[in-house]
Amino acid sequence: MFDFLKKVSPAAYLFAGSAVISLVAMIIAAVSCSSEGFGMKELPIVIVLSVAALICGAAIVFASGKFGDGIVSTVLVVAMTLATIFCVYAMITGKSDVFGTVLFSDLEKGYAPAERACNLGIASIVVYLIAAVLTAAGGFFKLAKTDK
Repeated sequence: MFDFLKKVSPAAYLFAGSAVISLVAMIIAAVSCSSEGFGMKELPIVIVLSVAALICGAAIVFASGKFGDGIVSTVLVVAMTLATIFCVYAMITGKSDVFGTVLFSDLEKGYAPAERACNLGIASIVVYLIAAVLTAAGGFFKLAKTDK
């Protein structure tokens, strides 16, 4: 176990952290849809993509420790980045009606459930963006330690 962890560079832990951050964003997204009538039909897609990002993060750590840098790790990095970016897209698409009525008009202004759904939707999008940026940035580093 410890020999395996010695082979993994700190960048691999960045992917694991990004996977956990996307899991937190998924929880925030689910809570934002729990208000009365402010759900979104894209939530199952967001959940599936978040779980896919979590699995990719774990697979990146495993693949980088087992196989080192290679095509497998690269494909997993790209898949994880795309999964988190598509989560951002799905959240923006799903919450656009709430954003429109709360932020850009006075239709739902002052209505607490609508404002809560809007604010939590924005928070989820921001957290997904952080996860996507961390994942994309981690792709520029070596995933396996080089033996000297």
